[in-house]
Amino acid sequence: MSLKKNNFNLKLVFEVLSIALGIVVWMLPPSDMLSKEALMVLGVTLWGVINLIIGLAPSYAVGILMCILWAASGAVDFGTAFNGFTNSTWWLIIGVMGLGTAVSKCGLLKRLSLLSLKFFKPTYKGQIIAVIIMGICIAPLIPSTTAKCAIMGALVLGIADELGLPKRSAGRFGLLMALWLGFNISGNFFLNASFQGYMVLGQLPLETQAAYTWTTWFVRSLPWTIVVTVLFALYILLFYKENNAKVIAKEYIDDQFKELGKLKKDEKIVALVMAVCLVLFVFEQQTGIASVSVACAAMVLLTFLGILGPQEYTNKTLWPLVTFIGVALGMGTVFGSVGITDWIVSVLSPLTSGLNNPYLFVIVVCIITYIVRIFVDQVTTNVFLVSIMVPLAMQLGLDPWIGAVVVYGCSVVFYPLYVHPNMLICYGACGGEENIDISKLFVADIAYMVVCMLGFLACVPIWSMLGMC
Repeated sequence: MSLKKNNFNLKLVFEVLSIALGIVVWMLPPSDMLSKEALMVLGVTLWGVINLIIGLAPSYAVGILMCILWAASGAVDFGTAFNGFTNSTWWLIIGVMGLGTAVSKCGLLKRLSLLSLKFFKPTYKGQIIAVIIMGICIAPLIPSTTAKCAIMGALVLGIADELGLPKRSAGRFGLLMALWLGFNISGNFFLNASFQGYMVLGQLPLETQAAYTWTTWFVRSLPWTIVVTVLFALYILLFYKENNAKVIAKEYIDDQFKELGKLKKDEKIVALVMAVCLVLFVFEQQTGIASVSVACAAMVLLTFLGILGPQEYTNKTLWPLVTFIGVALGMGTVFGSVGITDWIVSVLSPLTSGLNNPYLFVIVVCIITYIVRIFVDQVTTNVFLVSIMVPLAMQLGLDPWIGAVVVYGCSVVFYPLYVHPNMLICYGACGGEENIDISKLFVADIAYMVVCMLGFLACVPIWSMLGMC
């Protein structure tokens, strides 16, 4: 109790400090680069950033108050302050969250995963590869990495038990990393595999957003996808060997299928709807049908068919997160309207004069993101670092998507354990402390950092050929 009280008191100290710093910035005299309105926005934003880090109040409450203060101060009008909530990307995220809820509810995710296990050897190595590949195959079908990790973590725990792996062994940790690669990191491989892909895309300039369809995103990040998948999978197989594992009995998979029963009507409907959605996402440019229309229409259709109800819409949609994302999507417009974006570029330009080399740019952005993620959660990192790296990339003559996608890919780091909620979910679902030796997490995280950076460096030649840098 005393520890909690001390922690709360420390947060209060930082809260007072954040208010004081915000007021100081607000009251600074205007300059040629920073108007009175810009200083007001910066002061409120500084307060907000500190609050998001200390976590005294939920992120959505901090975000809403930031918008209110921007508008109430007269720095921007109400419509500009809350413009993120009218953004098509915000509605797209609501739609894909609804689709993810439907897939999880009907049991289709577990059925697809069990089905894929049949095609791989029932050995430890075979199951490592199976978990990775089935995760990547399922990724573009289900836009919720959290749901995938939660559901598949229990299945991975069952696989580990069937293989007879000792508790806290290298093999159990290897399966945890396979789960992480297949079902969480893969969320970055496809635009629609995680709502955060749309959140990152929504922060880009409108003309850039229009150029990045599902296919464009996939093709331009494909070298990164291949390098990360291959190298991290090899790392798992080489460093977490299990020579005494059993072979999984055929009856285990059969029993799992028996528990699910026959393919239900809801599963068939959801599978058909998701297949149509995926096709329309991929061929968005050719059909002219926007992804936001597809996702929201699919969610409404599943509601009319009774698969999604008011309870799922209310309880399963992450409304606190969706609200914060609405704030995040509008920040670029707020910053641009008062000249903060131009000021950021002018301040950073002398410091980044050598970063017009795309290889150096990638390395620096990776390192900055890795450091920031030790202290700041993934969503907040993607909001604020992307908002900085996008104008910086444009100033350096690079496609702004490069700055955004590098931050997004690097933000998947998972050490310390608390920095990524999905890792906590995977860790718990795989048996927690009793089954997993968490001391191995630091080295695994360093391995991911290395392969992630190598993956983006491998993209540079392709980006250069496409005229992106």
